[in-house]
Amino acid sequence: MAWFANLAETWPRMNIVSRTILAVTLVIAASLAQAQAPNLGTAEKNDALALVGRIPVPNMTGTWDHLTVDLATDRLFASAQEDNQVRVFDLVARKPLYTITGGFARPQGLYYVSGTDSLAVTNGKDGSLRFFNGKTYEPIKIVPLSLGADMMDMDPKTNYLYVDHGGIDSDRGPGALAIVDSKTWEKVGEVPTEYRPAALEMEKHGSRLFVLVPGLSQVAVVDRTSNQIFARFQLAVPAQPIALTLDEPGHRAFVVNRRPSSFNVLDIDTGRPIATLDTIDGVESMYFDAKLHRLYLTALDGYVQVIQQVDVNHYKTIARFFTGHHAGTSQYVSNLNLLCVAVPPVEGQAAEIWLFQPKP
Repeated sequence: MAWFANLAETWPRMNIVSRTILAVTLVIAASLAQAQAPNLGTAEKNDALALVGRIPVPNMTGTWDHLTVDLATDRLFASAQEDNQVRVFDLVARKPLYTITGGFARPQGLYYVSGTDSLAVTNGKDGSLRFFNGKTYEPIKIVPLSLGADMMDMDPKTNYLYVDHGGIDSDRGPGALAIVDSKTWEKVGEVPTEYRPAALEMEKHGSRLFVLVPGLSQVAVVDRTSNQIFARFQLAVPAQPIALTLDEPGHRAFVVNRRPSSFNVLDIDTGRPIATLDTIDGVESMYFDAKLHRLYLTALDGYVQVIQQVDVNHYKTIARFFTGHHAGTSQYVSNLNLLCVAVPPVEGQAAEIWLFQPKP
């Protein structure tokens, strides 16, 4: 480094007092840097999450895509996309329960509809949304959408599922959010996005739906009463937003970008940038722990990152550690106080669901 080369050149010409002052300054600077550096740790030993269990997944050959949970029975559902299966796990007994097979075409997004005890599964290869009985796992209905059907969220007031699909930037036709009645399993409307929609997050105490549009480097804001986009938060180009979550009481939206990777805090009402942090590469999932004011990020490079919300304007990384290659799929289960990370059977590692409990 240039400054080090200059120091080596000038050091012999400095007197003893100057050398002493510089040496003390460097020691203090190094101490401060070490004090401010996050405790990265390992999966077994870090300041943010305790590894409390691993659920083995037998006979899996591909990778995971998304997870969802049935809070009433503490079951975790995981889409094994290349295997064309959905795996079911008991999070309390910490064991596999069932494997749903038949009719899938690369299962991706999952959503458990507690009101009707049904499981919604999007299929990226044929663009279908498939519903299953949540108790018997028998198929109920197929709703045709378009290629790339993926992530979902449900309006708690209307019980409508909003499902992202399509996208002109990915050669899948016009992008949109399909609106599906979770009681009748009928498509009742659509929110056009043109470009491919990605992660979406429902405002629980209002009428807004936030959806990422990677091709435009935007967060689109939908009014769920009119089902129209009424605002767009522009991110710094060439940001490709991929993960999204909200802190509604704090009026903050959290967005993770890829290429280049960054964690961004926005004002939830105006989209005004509040803070930015470096983040792990290839983030797939992000969750906000409202109790501890922490964010849990998991990425395809196999790392978990934990970001502490010091206050609504200030954030810092408190842990970063490796779990398994391509282990970007995760689910935070607040009622069990568990972060579930799905590790696929790649690079010689065993397929497992890792269970972490947040440390106070």
